[in-house]
Amino acid sequence: MTPVYYCVDVETTGPDIKNDRIIQLAFLKVQGDHIEAFNDLCYTDIEMNDVVVAIHGITNAMLEDKYWPDETDAFMELEKGNKPENYFISHGNKMDIAMLEHEGLHLKMKPIDTDKCARALLKDAPSYKLGELVKWYGLEDRAQKVAKKIGLEDIEAHDALTDAMWHYVLFTFLLEKVDHDPDKLVEMTAKPMLLEKITFGKFKGKSFQEVFEKEPEALVWMYANMTSDWPDLEYTLAHWLKQKAYFWKKAQKEKEEVENRIF
Repeated sequence: MTPVYYCVDVETTGPDIKNDRIIQLAFLKVQGDHIEAFNDLCYTDIEMNDVVVAIHGITNAMLEDKYWPDETDAFMELEKGNKPENYFISHGNKMDIAMLEHEGLHLKMKPIDTDKCARALLKDAPSYKLGELVKWYGLEDRAQKVAKKIGLEDIEAHDALTDAMWHYVLFTFLLEKVDHDPDKLVEMTAKPMLLEKITFGKFKGKSFQEVFEKEPEALVWMYANMTSDWPDLEYTLAHWLKQKAYFWKKAQKEKEEVENRIF
C-alpha cells in the first residue's frame, strides 16, 4: 500500500515544550498525487502574552468557540494515519512531536526532520530557517502550485498551514538529494549530527572548530545554556569541548548549575 506523508506544523501558546499547548494544527496529507489539507484552530485556557500573539497573530478571543486540540478534525485525522508505515514530516521535529504528545498522540509514524536533513544535505545554505530555505533554493514556484491545489490563497510565514506546505516542498527537494528514498531521510533524522557552522548569535557563519580554537569559553556557555532542546548542538559542542578536559569539565558543571536553577 502507498505510504502517506503527513507534513505537519503547529502554532502554540508559547515555546515551552512542557507547559505550552497547541492553538493551531495544520498538515498536508500526501498519498501519491493526492494532496489534502487539514487546518484547525484549537481552544486553550492558557492566556497568551503580546509577544507570542505578535508572532502568529492568533489571540485568545479567536479561540473562544473552538474545540480542544484532540477534538478537532485535524487531530482525529492525524490519529488515523499514525501508523508505522507512514511518515511524519516537520521542520524541527521536537516541538511538534512534544506538543502532540501533550494531547495524547504518541508518534508511531517514521519522523523526518527537514531542518536536520537540510543541514546535512544543503551545505551552502546561508540559513536553515524554513522560509529562507524555500527562497534560497527557488522553491516558491513549487509552493504556489501546491497552494493552488489545496486552495490556500494567502501564503504567509508563521501560519501553520503555510509552514506545513513549505515543509512539503522542502521535503520534495531533499528527497531528490537522496534518490527519492524517504527512509534515507528517516535515518538522517535519527542519527546524531556533527554541525559544521554556527547559525546564530555573534559567531554566526563561523565553524565550531574556529570558535573552539579562539574562544572556547563561548562554547562552554552554549553547552550550558542552549542544548536542552537541541540534541545535535549538544552532540557537536561535546565533541569539541572534549578535546580539552578543562573546558569539558567546566561545561558539564555549568550546565548542571543552569539545570538546577531552572528546576
